[in-house]
Amino acid sequence: MMNIFFCVNNTYAEQLLVTIISILENNLEQNIVFHVLSSDFSDESKMIIRNTLKKYQNFEIKYIVVNKKYFIDSNLKNNIKYISLETYYRYIIADIAPNLNKALYLDADLIVNGNLNELYNVDLANNYCAGVKDKFIEETDYKHKLGMSSNEIYINAGVILFNLNKMRKDNISDKLLSNTTKLAEQIEYQDQDIINITFRGQIKEVDSRYNFASSNVIREKSKIKKAIIIHYTGPIKPWNENCKHKLRNLWKKYYNIMLVLQGRNKETVFDKIMKFIGATK
Repeated sequence: MMNIFFCVNNTYAEQLLVTIISILENNLEQNIVFHVLSSDFSDESKMIIRNTLKKYQNFEIKYIVVNKKYFIDSNLKNNIKYISLETYYRYIIADIAPNLNKALYLDADLIVNGNLNELYNVDLANNYCAGVKDKFIEETDYKHKLGMSSNEIYINAGVILFNLNKMRKDNISDKLLSNTTKLAEQIEYQDQDIINITFRGQIKEVDSRYNFASSNVIREKSKIKKAIIIHYTGPIKPWNENCKHKLRNLWKKYYNIMLVLQGRNKETVFDKIMKFIGATK
């Protein structure tokens, strides 16, 4: 059984659905439980997701209501405009899933274009998590600002395999929240910084194929065809009109599968809009 967690608000319901479809299309032999942490996910969104995914038989979705006020009252830093407060909900995954030993956290601005078994079965040993080195951060001097040395790993937090047993044992949720408040003036990349600081020295690196971010597309062109998780990092996403991402068509592929599953005409919903925009430029 594979347990996959998302932390989103209702405005990201469609993007979440596209991500889930991409996972199911490429992991048909795997039983999957999707856990959606949200404060405002509507019944309408749940119904649309349920009706769209009727053809798949190997999954279930659990919706977990999170008290947003708790995170607002904690005064957590929120300085990146295109990232919502819900990103901090991942701090409490170990606490709200006391019966799980591990869990895969995914952002909803990505698609899965391959099998996840190898990633999910990574031996975490005594590490808090496993993740992919952030190529963008690694090529800057930013880690020194956080008090980290250049040879320490700093991962992108959009794809993380969590060791929930160790996190509970070490009361990590409290440490993550405490560090976020304490280091608010020092951090720039919000919870991603805090996860790297708090888990420092106990992070296992996995291959970039499992979190192939926008910076990887530029810097690791030889791996593009082997990428399993394509993560559309940055403020401009593949559903934005002005997106020039080289792998945007992969997101469109799963978006179009969603439209077909919903009985909608992909030509009139997506492609004609893009053609019209192109014609008016």
